[in-house]
Amino acid sequence: MLAHRWSLTLSVGLSVASASQSQNLVPNSSFEVFTMNCTSAAAAAYGYLEDWDYIMCSTPPGLMHACNNALNNGSGVPQNALGYQNAHSGDAYAVISTLLVHSQGPAEDGNPQKYANVDLIEPLAADRLYCVRLWMNMADSSCYRTGAFHAFIGYGVPNVCNYQDTAWDTHASVTWDISTVDTSEWSLLEGEFVANGGETNLTLGAFQFEDEIDSTFIADYSGLTEGVLTSKYFIDDVEVWACSVGWNEQRGQNAPSVYPNPATEHVTIQLPMASGKARVELLGADGRLVMGHLVSEGSIKLNVAQLPQGQYILRVLTGDRVFVDKIVIVR
Repeated sequence: MLAHRWSLTLSVGLSVASASQSQNLVPNSSFEVFTMNCTSAAAAAYGYLEDWDYIMCSTPPGLMHACNNALNNGSGVPQNALGYQNAHSGDAYAVISTLLVHSQGPAEDGNPQKYANVDLIEPLAADRLYCVRLWMNMADSSCYRTGAFHAFIGYGVPNVCNYQDTAWDTHASVTWDISTVDTSEWSLLEGEFVANGGETNLTLGAFQFEDEIDSTFIADYSGLTEGVLTSKYFIDDVEVWACSVGWNEQRGQNAPSVYPNPATEHVTIQLPMASGKARVELLGADGRLVMGHLVSEGSIKLNVAQLPQGQYILRVLTGDRVFVDKIVIVR
């Protein structure tokens, strides 16, 4: 099997790269711009947001905005019907539910399927490493804490909300562990993925269903949420940006090679000639380090037999260079 080309960047700080170094591809990323005037009876609501939408088979997220403070309708900032929280920046944040239990209305228990959706400013470049970042806070009235939140970046708006669509669960571009997100401070969620090329759309939400949902009961606040037990999270300042150059932009570089790919049990990384000491890292879809090894020369063979199937990010750090590739593990 042919070895993959690699991406290259001159900075080793990929997971903490600043969006100021590259354009943020998410429009209206802080949920500040909407089409209604503050004097309108409707005021600021998610349905009037510029650029943002939701998947038609889902239900829309919520929006809290300081524009609504005078209306006293429970959708203001920082005081609202779900609790008290200032925006991470500006005057607004979106609200996404990740779990609904013991519903009194027509909705089914489980995943309430509230997905925020937005078209990116421009399509993604093939084989380039992209960073995804947002800030999250749990609403004071959340009855449950859930364990996972996802970002799916694909081609157009997904039109199916469950297992039948490749947007969900293991196919997410980035998966975040949100089990430690609390109600006090905003928590930074960061991840990275390698684009296939041409992706145009970002969807945010919890993509797990039924027994997949990892939840912890906190308290019964159903009196604040119309008789249902829910898990609600605020999100703000969503960013997607290119955090490394692509394979095609580093032709001629003395790059490593990786084989086989896809892999089942082992992956071999052949290091560049005269690279000296290098660090080889394998990261999950959520950007978390899965394994890391120091290598002095030649090649290294990684044992991936115990890892779950899916897409991973492989990085080789050699001096002032960072080579990045994606690898798929299959069973």
